[in-house]
This record gives sequence, structure tokens and C-alpha cells, in this order.
Amino acid sequence: MDSNDEKNLGVKNNQRTLLTIVGDSASVDGKFKISDSIEIDCKLKGKLVVDGKVTIQKSGFVNADIKTVSAEVIGKYEGNMIASDYIEITDTGIATGNVKTDSLIINRGGVFSGNIIRISEEQNNNKKKINAGKDIFNIDIDEDSGINKDIKEGINITESIDKKE
Repeated sequence: MDSNDEKNLGVKNNQRTLLTIVGDSASVDGKFKISDSIEIDCKLKGKLVVDGKVTIQKSGFVNADIKTVSAEVIGKYEGNMIASDYIEITDTGIATGNVKTDSLIINRGGVFSGNIIRISEEQNNNKKKINAGKDIFNIDIDEDSGINKDIKEGINITESIDKKE
């Protein structure tokens, strides 16, 4: 194999591109597990697990559930995304769906429509929130029984909430 063959196969500094799909009408459907980062510049539908960064290019349209470290939406995205680091929607990006991340960046011109859950808050599953009119209260839940600790100890919830104010 000469250097021209390596260039044609995507070999660069002993690294090979796993998959490149180029074309105005290119479309991919399926489940993907990527051990590094991926750039998408076509239509993709399905499920993605990426150990690096997902970049949806300007011509890209992704309708998938994604679990990744970070993501950049330059094109269009629809689905549920979990990003342990950050999600950035650029000035041309459009994202619709539910996201779980600790950092959501929406640049001027970027569009987001959906629900956001902060991963660090979700991990604190010992606290439950209850809505009481306009006020939201954190209630401690016993891990073993799943019962409110105040009730388990025989304390009136109203008294407990009043005492915290």
C-alpha cells in the first residue's frame, strides 16, 4: 500500500477514519457505538453512544438518542441527549428534545426547544422535590424504605417545613 492508497482510505498518522459518509442525499439508520469522536454531515437516525464529541455539521440532520461526552450542534438535532461534559448549540444550530448535561451553551441565533435536566442534580436522588403552590421544598427520602425521613421519625411534614424557614 503506498501513501496515495493510505490517503484514499483515510489513514492519517497511523489512524484510520472508521466511517465517512458524504453526499447530499446520504442517509444512515441504526445503532452506533463510537470509541472516539464523530462528525455527522448527513441524515442519521437511530441511537449513538460516543466516547468523545459528537459534531452535527451544518448539512447534518440527526434524529437519534445520543449518549456522549460533549456535543456541538451546527445543523439540526431531534431526540434525547445525555452529555457528561457540555452541549453547544451554535448560531446555526437547531435542537429539539430532552437533554441531560451540566452545561448547555446556546449561541445567539441558536434554537433550543425541549427540557433540560442537570446531571449533577439528577444524581442527588436522595432528595425529592414537592411543589406546594409557588414554593418548592426538598424532602429527604430514606434510601432503604423510600419513606420520607420526617414521616418515618413521626414528625409532621408541615412542622418540619416551617422549622426550615
